[in-house]
Amino acid sequence: MPILALGFDIDGTLYAESKLYRKLFFKAIPRLKLLYAFNSVRHDIRNLLKSEEYRSKNINSIEDFHHFQAGLVAKRVGKDQELVHKEIESFFYKAALEPFSDIPLYKGVKELLVNMKNRGLLLGALSDFPCEEKIELMGLDGIFDVVMTSEETGFVKPDPASFVLFAKRMGVDPGKILFVGNSERYDVAGSIGAGMRAAKISKKSGPSAAEFVFSDYAELLRYLEGLLSKK
Repeated sequence: MPILALGFDIDGTLYAESKLYRKLFFKAIPRLKLLYAFNSVRHDIRNLLKSEEYRSKNINSIEDFHHFQAGLVAKRVGKDQELVHKEIESFFYKAALEPFSDIPLYKGVKELLVNMKNRGLLLGALSDFPCEEKIELMGLDGIFDVVMTSEETGFVKPDPASFVLFAKRMGVDPGKILFVGNSERYDVAGSIGAGMRAAKISKKSGPSAAEFVFSDYAELLRYLEGLLSKK
């Protein structure tokens, strides 16, 4: 089956996350307790996704998701929920964006995106964090047809909810979308679970459910050209 669209994760897929961590290091030091609690809660939420307790809360907007998330973090750090909510918004959703103005993309990313767009493929970005500003700061604004975060569904990856909504917004059958990510557990499993095809960027060898695993974008470009030549 030919592909009509490409979907991309952002963090760790279009750039090396280690570059971001280095730039945020000194800002993160005073917030280590909050950082640890936030990361732990993100894992907890993924485990909660299938529970009736979570689904009964009807969390289906970014605002609702952020307040629920802040409540869990507040319990871990022993602080007021509204204060924690403000701290999370300030650091994770604002300060953490500043470095993106000079974080280098993986070599060949922009060239591949422009190439595929010129060939008529639809392009989309789906991240577990809001990514519109990231995309703009990285110089990729205007390239993607759809940009969204899973947070607006209340169900982060690998739950299929955000992938299904993503395909709907792209206006393409999920089976004709190749989703590109760096996480086997979240991107590959999530996209395949929603009926999409998957490709994975990885610097390590190992088994994957993705149909194609690559270490640089020149490899992905050759693979996509091969797929498109079979149309």
